[in-house]
Amino acid sequence: MYKNKERLVALGDELVKLHDGFRRQLAGLRNGAPGAAELREHCLTFCEALHAHHAGEDAVLFPHLDGEHPELAGVLSRLRQEHHVVAELLARIRALLDGGGPASIGPELDRLAAELEAHLDYEEEQLVPLLNRMTTVPEGL
Repeated sequence: MYKNKERLVALGDELVKLHDGFRRQLAGLRNGAPGAAELREHCLTFCEALHAHHAGEDAVLFPHLDGEHPELAGVLSRLRQEHHVVAELLARIRALLDGGGPASIGPELDRLAAELEAHLDYEEEQLVPLLNRMTTVPEGL
């Protein structure tokens, strides 16, 4: 847990809130945006935020958990692999936005939604209870 002005915040609950934001943003992208330029901008912003979130987990949170909870090795390995799958989908979406326009990204957004939802659900199931019990937060998180 970490101090957030007046109260302590459970890290796992904060992770769920962040994930729910990604879920809402992706649903909004899949449901369409008013224009091609707006869709491109929103999609690129979403892609960058999701990439930064996963990079932070890979660089800070997961190494911390590796050290503190070696029993999570299999879980963390799976989550890292899923990050690679999501990164490949994000790269495809960026490439399509640069070359094909918004109509061509629909199927890739659907694939991303399926992969990401499964990933987020698994991560929450496996890590949220543990994160909510943590009494220290890794530096850089």
